[in-house]
Amino acid sequence: MTRYIITGATGGLGSQVFKYLLKLVPEIKSSGVEIRRGDYGDPTSLDSAFAGGDKLLIVSYPSIAHELRVRHHKNAIDAAKRAGIKHVYYTSLAFASDSVAAVMQAHIDTEKYLKESGLTYTILREGIYSESYPLYFGFFDPAEGKDEVVIPYSDGPIAWVSREDLGEGTAKIMGGFQNETRLLSGSRAISLKEIADKVSSLLGRNVRLVVSTEDDYVQANLGKHGPRGEEEFLRKWVTTYKALERGELDVVDPLLQQVLGRELKPFEDTLKETLGLHSSVMEQYAK
Repeated sequence: MTRYIITGATGGLGSQVFKYLLKLVPEIKSSGVEIRRGDYGDPTSLDSAFAGGDKLLIVSYPSIAHELRVRHHKNAIDAAKRAGIKHVYYTSLAFASDSVAAVMQAHIDTEKYLKESGLTYTILREGIYSESYPLYFGFFDPAEGKDEVVIPYSDGPIAWVSREDLGEGTAKIMGGFQNETRLLSGSRAISLKEIADKVSSLLGRNVRLVVSTEDDYVQANLGKHGPRGEEEFLRKWVTTYKALERGELDVVDPLLQQVLGRELKPFEDTLKETLGLHSSVMEQYAK
């Protein structure tokens, strides 16, 4: 039986992949599931974590810190080679191959390293999580009571996709797609202006989106809790909106819907579910 190694199995995406693998490969339950400790920052721990595996899912390290992120990903790829992994699946991001977004640069470097590693690979450019929309929607938090959302450069659109749909699709794709780079996007693109309208309707108050300058965006967020209130982080995150201006996330690919064989979860459903959970979303991704 094929042995699967899922990194980040307790995280948002990894847990969804694991859940659907259990459904897709019933033999996993009968043969047993082993929980192992693995730390991308500790290569030795990866040797034992990956031992005996056939297919490995490397869930990307959640940070915008370029050098740290690339180093962690290279550690995982190198460990996969040492462990004799037959096929590596890597969760990249849905920006363009020549992206101007800072958050994509570590993915571009990792993709190149994986392609040159000699391993059989599949690079999955995962679409932007619907659940993460506050990061793009000016770190909006309805509890703050502010009805003006400031962003720079462009309001999108973005082909949002739910994390659960991505988890199920990724699990199903782990049966093939050798040495390919594939995009898993939502089935339609929605702009941040449209999100402002949807949020206004759901909250019963007028939430206004303002597309302004980079400096105005930075000033609007300085001092907020965590990295999202720090100028260095904000200046890097601003490049995301430059990517939106180029249309990098306005790309709809039918693959995920085809793999799932059904309609994807509407963005509006996720929006309703997450409106009260913004602080946890920002804690998870804005670092």
